[in-house]
Amino acid sequence: MRTARRLAAATSGLAGLAALAGCGIQPTGVIEAGVPATGVHPQATVRLYFVSATGLQSVTRPASGPVGPRETLDLLLSGPNSAEAARGLTTELAPPVGVAKVVTGTEQVQIVMSTDVSALTPNAVSQLTCTAANAAAKEGEGPAARIDVRITGGRATRGPLRCAVPATPATPAPATTAP
Repeated sequence: MRTARRLAAATSGLAGLAALAGCGIQPTGVIEAGVPATGVHPQATVRLYFVSATGLQSVTRPASGPVGPRETLDLLLSGPNSAEAARGLTTELAPPVGVAKVVTGTEQVQIVMSTDVSALTPNAVSQLTCTAANAAAKEGEGPAARIDVRITGGRATRGPLRCAVPATPATPAPATTAP
């Protein structure tokens, strides 16, 4: 009985090989088709903070590549884009406010402004603080909530300050419909 099973298994295996050998596909050499796949690359993003009717709100924008703290603050100073403005987001960082220099270090950011920072509104200071802290955190300078931000300009210094606004934007509750 054992021999019959072995013979049946061997016959079945040989039949499978014969079927594959006779399928008509001819062997080929290596065919070049470009560079090897490297996996999925995550989209670079930048987090900015704008003013809404309910306070400060973060937004995430796609970026074409890594964006440092200085470039992030330049994006903040350019104001909300049309989609963000349509959602009611504004800024309290109006021209001629400008960033002259940004220096980051372990759990700290120094922003040197080209204007007098003593005239900035509390929302404007929070916009700068949260945007800079999140940009520095992305650079590996520590968690955003633990990064001290100092803003200087016009013989005044604001800080050290920390961002007290969550990094994730509020998600609206899904609408429900009655049956």
